[in-house]
Amino acid sequence: MTLGALRGKLTFSRFFVLGAPPDNLAGTSMKRIRAAASQPLVPEDDENERHGWCSIEDPMDVDLDHEKVFFNEYVCLGLRVDRWVVPKPLLQAHLRDAEAAMLERKGLERLGKKARADLKLFVLKKLRRQLIPVTKSTDLVWNTGTGMARFFSQSPRVHLLVQDLFEKTFRLKLVPESPGTAAERRQLDARAEKRWEALEPTSLARPGGAE
Repeated sequence: MTLGALRGKLTFSRFFVLGAPPDNLAGTSMKRIRAAASQPLVPEDDENERHGWCSIEDPMDVDLDHEKVFFNEYVCLGLRVDRWVVPKPLLQAHLRDAEAAMLERKGLERLGKKARADLKLFVLKKLRRQLIPVTKSTDLVWNTGTGMARFFSQSPRVHLLVQDLFEKTFRLKLVPESPGTAAERRQLDARAEKRWEALEPTSLARPGGAE
């Protein structure tokens, strides 16, 4: 499933990049982009989810290079999230069978907490070999000239993933667009900034709701 600039829904969230990128952005960041490329989940992994960068054109393409990422003043990447989704009824059924077999084999009446947790992980990994991870990618388009970035998701959880990965990759902070970041981007003069700081939030909702 892909959500983004080239396909899917056109719903996006606006972000602002704090700080100016280096003159040679491609040269200084390409190695870190490649290092942060998404790596596929395998059944033997303990983790249930993994995320990283992918091509904005193809979420399965994680062999990133300059031509796939940098387009004039734009940086275009996909945030790919891979996650194991094992249906709960399937897991419970296999776990019951595995637990019963282990109790019979060891001559026990019940398993301890740790033994049951280890058995659950074993069953999960076994079931994963019969499945493929669910993959979802979300596009990020960053205009390095204006500092504005569009991320084609409104999920707070996914926002945190892309903000953390962006900062590790580019050494710059990606912050949600707000009146404050808009004011900073416009570089208000001292008089306008003083007026801005004196503003107070105002609610436009009527007390008790609309009549």
